[in-house]
Amino acid sequence: MSKGAQSKAAESAAFALAGEPLPAQEIIRRLESGATSVDDYLANEIYVNSDPAYLARQRRRLAETARIHAERVGERPMYLLRAPGRLNAFLEYLDMCAGDHMSTTIDGDIPVAVSPRTDGVLSVANANSLFPAEELCLAAEFDRFASAPWSGKAAEHADNWDNRTLFHPHEGRKQGNWLNYVLAPYMRVLWDRPGFAIRGADITFGRATVPFRAGTSSSSAVVVLSFLAMYLANRDQLPQWEVHEVCRLLGEAEWYVGTHGGANDQMTILRNPANSVLYNRHSQPRLASTPLPFVRGVHVVLANSLWEVNKTLGGNQSFNMRKGWMQLGDELLKLLIADVRAARQAGAAAGDGWLAKIVQERFGQAPSVATPLLERAPEIWNTIEHNYCKFGSLCEDLLGIPDAAIIELIMLLPVKVTPKEAARILGTDTETVKKLYTQPRRDIGGYHVRTTARFFHRENQIGRSLESIFTEAERRVQAGELSTDSEEYDSYRIRVGQMVDELQDALSFDFRVSNPQIDLLLTIARRGPGYLGGKLTGAGKGGCVSLLVRESRSAEMCEYLDREYYGRSERFEVYRQVLADERRFSQKGTPDHGSAIERLAILESALANIAEQRRVVTFSRGACVLELPKG
Repeated sequence: MSKGAQSKAAESAAFALAGEPLPAQEIIRRLESGATSVDDYLANEIYVNSDPAYLARQRRRLAETARIHAERVGERPMYLLRAPGRLNAFLEYLDMCAGDHMSTTIDGDIPVAVSPRTDGVLSVANANSLFPAEELCLAAEFDRFASAPWSGKAAEHADNWDNRTLFHPHEGRKQGNWLNYVLAPYMRVLWDRPGFAIRGADITFGRATVPFRAGTSSSSAVVVLSFLAMYLANRDQLPQWEVHEVCRLLGEAEWYVGTHGGANDQMTILRNPANSVLYNRHSQPRLASTPLPFVRGVHVVLANSLWEVNKTLGGNQSFNMRKGWMQLGDELLKLLIADVRAARQAGAAAGDGWLAKIVQERFGQAPSVATPLLERAPEIWNTIEHNYCKFGSLCEDLLGIPDAAIIELIMLLPVKVTPKEAARILGTDTETVKKLYTQPRRDIGGYHVRTTARFFHRENQIGRSLESIFTEAERRVQAGELSTDSEEYDSYRIRVGQMVDELQDALSFDFRVSNPQIDLLLTIARRGPGYLGGKLTGAGKGGCVSLLVRESRSAEMCEYLDREYYGRSERFEVYRQVLADERRFSQKGTPDHGSAIERLAILESALANIAEQRRVVTFSRGACVLELPKG
């Protein structure tokens, strides 16, 4: 079977989970047996790290999870699962607009012990005291969500999962509660199957090593783990989902918490093979993934800026605002494509300035530059109309037109559109625009549609170049054409690092999701030993950066960051002041007030444990049931 046929067969395969439940004591025995087979399994099939001390720490942590669970449920059989954090070391946001996204998974993970129940109760506990235990009735949670009044502005829209999670996210539950993520897949499955007698589970989350609220999708890892727990308890009465269906379902499930993202984080966390980078093809109707080899001789150092992004509170608005930029921009481009079609049908697509006139009439402003390719070859619009989907299709091989024409197409969009202007263009009212595309924080704020389109075009160009470099470099090494020690191979490393720096530039200036703390950390890292490239990872506005560093110097880079970033208290003065202001100007007892106090304590705790804030990461296997050898 050809590689393409194998890939197609894998995409159409039914989703399934391997592994059988075992008594807690048997799982603990295997982890504590000292058997080389257990270490080999964890080293080669899970964590891609063979350091004995590292493996010993993982075994202790996993055994601890099983013990805590046994204290709760006794000797009922249990599954031991784990899900890694996601690392956007390369591309960002493309899954939210039907583009192809590249990411991987880190060895930092969340372990979970699961015992299926026969009733509809979900009993959840966590080894981390920040996350209180709770027992939930799944039917009651869903009834409250599904029966929330569909009135006012909501009644103007179809009552579907997308709109209900916009108007009534986590209905009846506090925003930011960690159990909203646990509930999310249950709510999504019940939405398609109202009245389904879904079974619950006893779920115990162990100590996590994935950075918390730091841009590595620990929240999506929780969603994936909760889905797997739900699946294990209900697989005999669930449909035979295919893998791509599960990936899409997981992306939509997380909308329940109030953040409307794509499916890439969940898809990567679920599917990534060990020691690989995934190129997730969200441009295809059936979500597909291409595992890619990473360049050799390069380590990724994951460094936490320590500026915490709390996506469930204030950070949620910023995240959804960016989605509003891309959604509104997509709507405007589709309107323009329809206007051009109408002009061509009416014979008005001719002569100098015909396209500029359409843009002026539609957006109230003329293009700021000439667009000769699109104006002098009206037939090119046939290809655009046929192939355009969303901003993720702003790529030569997807849209089917030259890059120069794509750049012209982007320049037809307004730089910024206010809610009032958007309402006029769309033929609706300002309040509906704010609800659908998120209300700007400031009165003068708006939707930056042109730079957003340019951002996705740049991301697509760099993504295709990275894929070519990864595959070409590995092919040439495997064929014996060059050595990884050669100067020619090193040119691949340098080019990859330069492209990652370009991506950070696009994130900072086109999409505006960096912040001063991330910029500071990256500026310091660029002067460090072995630096090749670096960028923020995740939604941005805080969290971690991923640094590409020469393998021989990654330990030096960590020591350098300890000294020049984490070891200098003045680096965090601005963040401390932001938290102090949040605490001072928010009411006691409110989520904002409590979050400011909590984040300040987390910052001080982190600075007291510098070695835990940066480390070399390996690309671990995606979420799975651990199938520990008997030893």
